[in-house]
Amino acid sequence: MFSNRYIFIYASVLVVLVAIILTIAAVQLKPFQDNNKRVEKMQNILSSLNIESTPQNAKTLYEKTIVNTMVINNKGEVIPK
Repeated sequence: MFSNRYIFIYASVLVVLVAIILTIAAVQLKPFQDNNKRVEKMQNILSSLNIESTPQNAKTLYEKTIVNTMVINNKGEVIPK
């Protein structure tokens, strides 16, 4: 039988190892997640214009379709880029 101390140390080491592995995975996958968010936003904008797109062709269609962009605040004022 294992002592309570051994079980506690074993569980603690496993928790730390899993935390490190998950952190490394999150950091390594962050650029892919950011790119997917950007592509999804492009697809949503194209979809609002009734243009069907896939993740593969969204960037090309977006660049071809959207030629001018501006940012407008909640007061209706155009904010310079």
